[in-house]
Amino acid sequence: MNNYNNTQIQEAILKTLAYFDIFSYPLTNEELKRLLWFPNNLSNENFLVNLQILLNNKQIVCERSFYFLKSSKENITSRQTRVKLVEQKMSIAKRAVEKLRKVPFLRAVFVCNTVASGIPNIDSDIDVFVIARQNYIWLVRFFSTIILKFFRLRTSKTNHKNRVCLSFYTTDNNLNLEKLKMKNKTDIYLVYWLLQLVPIYDPENLYTSIMRANKWLGEFVNVKDYNYDLVDYLKIKNNKNDLKIKNILEKFFVEKKILVNFLKKVQIPKIRKNYGLYADMSDTRVVISDDFLKFHENDRRKEYCEKWVKSCENVL
Repeated sequence: MNNYNNTQIQEAILKTLAYFDIFSYPLTNEELKRLLWFPNNLSNENFLVNLQILLNNKQIVCERSFYFLKSSKENITSRQTRVKLVEQKMSIAKRAVEKLRKVPFLRAVFVCNTVASGIPNIDSDIDVFVIARQNYIWLVRFFSTIILKFFRLRTSKTNHKNRVCLSFYTTDNNLNLEKLKMKNKTDIYLVYWLLQLVPIYDPENLYTSIMRANKWLGEFVNVKDYNYDLVDYLKIKNNKNDLKIKNILEKFFVEKKILVNFLKKVQIPKIRKNYGLYADMSDTRVVISDDFLKFHENDRRKEYCEKWVKSCENVL
């Protein structure tokens, strides 16, 4: 058994619960250990011993197999009522991404943010993280936008509820998101955002590549052998017809560099009109480049970080 400082382990448990308490989300034993704000590989025995100490000291509570801070009992009901809501929104995400899998040079799509974290509300949209092949991010965005708009599955200015938000793209050679971290603050939101990605379409297992690329996560949590096994009924796989269409389109666009560049040029003015003010700021809420497209003008990472720090001060 590894000999870690018990005080540090108990603080890690409290810090983890304090963060998820912000979202009224109690954790199971397994979730707490997997998401523990502790960078070392902790034995299950050591984890359980310190968990029990906190329970005995009445610093945390366990009820119906959920662990939470002692003042957050009502969060159990809140979490359980969200289960059906998450399932409904994941079903919509699956329907949308099935339309996207034929998009040339699209390599993977992950559900992220509130739905992936299990904390959506009834009016929430469905955020996705899209990975495109290097040099084709603008082409992937163009077709993804057109397709979801045609099938009325994309968010609009007037309709967000149960629509897919195409707000974050990266290329397959830019899977390390460290450069998008908040400056001068612990970006706990981004850490858990990455850990809670749901690979709804990932035929080449880029999820593993993402975890390997973001080695900096190991400063805060244990990501060794981290994996995610999505339930079969939500997995989107390619079939022969999909691959045939996709291969034909990719061969066509590989030889049409002028057209690919044109698709980029027609998108940039509209994007800058909508987000240019934020794109010119020094933070990373909005990024417009050939490597990243990120449109999170209402970026609440700083707010969540400050709430977490304050909560930790109260429980430690």
